[in-house]
Amino acid sequence: MSRQEAIILPFTRVEQRSRVYPSRRCPVCETSSPRRSTGTRQVRDLGFDHPVVLEIYYSKHRCPRCEKYFNAPMEDLAEPGGLYTQRVRALAVAKVLVDGLPLETVQEQMLREFHVHVPPTTVDRWVVEAGEKDRPAASLRAVDRRTFQRVSVH
Repeated sequence: MSRQEAIILPFTRVEQRSRVYPSRRCPVCETSSPRRSTGTRQVRDLGFDHPVVLEIYYSKHRCPRCEKYFNAPMEDLAEPGGLYTQRVRALAVAKVLVDGLPLETVQEQMLREFHVHVPPTTVDRWVVEAGEKDRPAASLRAVDRRTFQRVSVH
């Protein structure tokens, strides 16, 4: 099992998302780049009555001009190389910054309420990366509502 694969329990719901395109613009030179192949990635998402794993199918491209290889963007779903969706990350960070909960409590609540296990060290890293420790909680509340809207499927 690779780092990108989630453990699928019998009661886990697997939802498929597609980021497969026939061509994409090269991020370096903006040249239209044809699809070379496809790949699959699994990330853990919030589940309200059972665990959820998103299985993301994505296209891999090669630029004919600068010969750079790149994948279809999927940052709206998860960070590059990440194991959790942006919604999991945003909720865990909000529980620390807005609610003021300790990391271990956030881990327990995420598992109990949303069926997703996030280690306290991961939540701590996300909070540090957010660089929001000194930001007032009131200003975070307005941002949080937009973050938890359903992710659109393209």
